Amino acid sequence: MIYLQTLLYGALPWLYFIGFIFFSLIMISWARNRKAVAIAFGLFLQIYLPDPRAQITIEAVVERKQEVKKAQAGNKTPKNAEGSHKDN
Repeated sequence: MIYLQTLLYGALPWLYFIGFIFFSLIMISWARNRKAVAIAFGLFLQIYLPDPRAQITIEAVVERKQEVKKAQAGNKTPKNAEGSHKDN
């Protein structure tokens, strides 16, 4: 009995590894078929796993928004002398 228990504890990391491989293959096949379970699992992992480039991404988005605002502000011209309001 002790020998079987020792063998199980020795094989446990390999069983986890093989299980992870099978789980990954199943998730890949579900993701290719666009199953909701795979999408939900991916979103769940994305929430809890940190993004190493998050700060760079945030700065890039803020910079793009500022460029768009500047471009929109430069393109606006009033329709008449008082602005965009018409007098009746």
